[in-house]
Amino acid sequence: MLRKLRNKLPMMVLCWMGVMSFFPHSFGQNSFVFTPSSSKGTINWQQFPNFSLPFLNVYTGPRFVSDIQEPLKHGFSHLARYNQFDADLPVKNRAFLWYGVASIGGQPWYELESPWENNLATYQSYWKGSMQSFANEFNDTRGQAFPQYDFLVLDIERERPSNNNILTLKLSSGVPQNYKNLPDSAFVERYKRDLMNLYAKPINYLWDIGFPKTTKIASYSDAPIKNQEFPIGYSWKAILDEPTPLNYYMKDSLTQKVGGPFYAQNTHLTPSAYFCYEYRNFPNYSNVAYQLFQVEANRARSNKDVILFEWLGYNRCQNSNYAFDQSIPKHLIEAQAIMPYFSGAKGIFLWEGPIARQDTMNLNKYEYFVNGLYRLSQYKGFFTGDYSLYIPKTAHQHFQDYDPIWRAVIKGDSVLVAAINEFANDNATTNLTIRIGSWSKSIVLKGKETFLQAFTLEKFTEKILVYPNPSAGPINLEYQGSGSITGIVQLYDLMGNIRFEANWADLPNESFVANRRVLNPKLPTGVYILRVNNQGHLMEQKVFLTNN
Repeated sequence: MLRKLRNKLPMMVLCWMGVMSFFPHSFGQNSFVFTPSSSKGTINWQQFPNFSLPFLNVYTGPRFVSDIQEPLKHGFSHLARYNQFDADLPVKNRAFLWYGVASIGGQPWYELESPWENNLATYQSYWKGSMQSFANEFNDTRGQAFPQYDFLVLDIERERPSNNNILTLKLSSGVPQNYKNLPDSAFVERYKRDLMNLYAKPINYLWDIGFPKTTKIASYSDAPIKNQEFPIGYSWKAILDEPTPLNYYMKDSLTQKVGGPFYAQNTHLTPSAYFCYEYRNFPNYSNVAYQLFQVEANRARSNKDVILFEWLGYNRCQNSNYAFDQSIPKHLIEAQAIMPYFSGAKGIFLWEGPIARQDTMNLNKYEYFVNGLYRLSQYKGFFTGDYSLYIPKTAHQHFQDYDPIWRAVIKGDSVLVAAINEFANDNATTNLTIRIGSWSKSIVLKGKETFLQAFTLEKFTEKILVYPNPSAGPINLEYQGSGSITGIVQLYDLMGNIRFEANWADLPNESFVANRRVLNPKLPTGVYILRVNNQGHLMEQKVFLTNN
């Protein structure tokens, strides 16, 4: 489970269907105070009230004899590490991380990361035996061909990431000569296509033997956007539109867009964004933006729900001389428990590798994480029904700007704001002004803590009139408000991608009326969100475009 993670536009992600205004919470920040355990080998779940969240949150941390499914009472919806109390765990709460899917010694997939000359019958026998073993975890499937899970995540990790690395296979004795004879470009493309098809074999096999197709499926760290050490390896425009940043086993080989048989099997996407030892010493390295980028970039290229893998320890990424599994700072634990949902994550997979002698370790890092989840649970009504996410600047840009990050969830006339300045000194304060449309609010961030508070939005007093709407050609924009208008005009698709951008003053003014403009974006048929930023005041309108 050791993967390395590897670009200037604002983004607004919308779950757009209307609004509701009732939330069962106070509009002040949470005042609950917990006491981190000082003893070793324990997690004090009981000090927290029981609570739930409307997310697919998977727990694979330490379990104890006294732990009678405590994570399910404290913000987690699924368990993926089981103990003696879980034999009758309801299927709806079962998740599983299937390690070593491709790990059979002597097979080219495992030994060479090669898709050729693998004995599929041997793999199928291995997969069959694995499933029979897993089925014995539960009373309702003991002795059967496979278990019942609500969420199954494969752990494959047997692919060559770069073209140069793929070409080195031409030197291997395990590669058939007919492939070696191909020109380099054809060799690379054949490898990518065949490897993508091989990645799809395990789930195809499970379905062939009757594994329920209602089971949610994902694959650890396999997502459309390539994992990168820094999220600036590509420009944000490339992330949105170009094929180069895409993982080839998640890309249709003909259209060069997200797709293919393996991608089609995945009902969810599970990118990883672990923090690296070597990066913790970079004073300007934005850890939070590093994580949120994985959510935002993959959501920009896919409409599948993102479940973000997280870990409460540092990871080896480049320098193997660093020690392993040192806990990340408390402020990052708290931010991991809160911030990803504000970038559009539909859940988290809190991973933990096998812990030797956990009774000798202080495990209160899990209590810090649960405390973050509990804080968020006080506002969980914001994440149900009809709501929209407000992302004023991408995590990609935050990573380059070294500045405080804030995001918001809007529901009805209320807004929930989460913010953090991870570059502040622990005892310092940061004054931050947040703006949504014509509404603004000054907030104070304390040190590196994650700010979380709800406010009431004021009604906007200005708007943009759009006509005709729907439109098969140019559309007219008319500003209705006091004074003149200047600023940026943008069109977003419903995934939050910017598809058109221009200055108001640069748009044609065929009527010669100061507050009217003509927009001719020439975009595919669909629903878009028009956003006009008038000197910090935002106005938005749905626009229906057709090609007819």
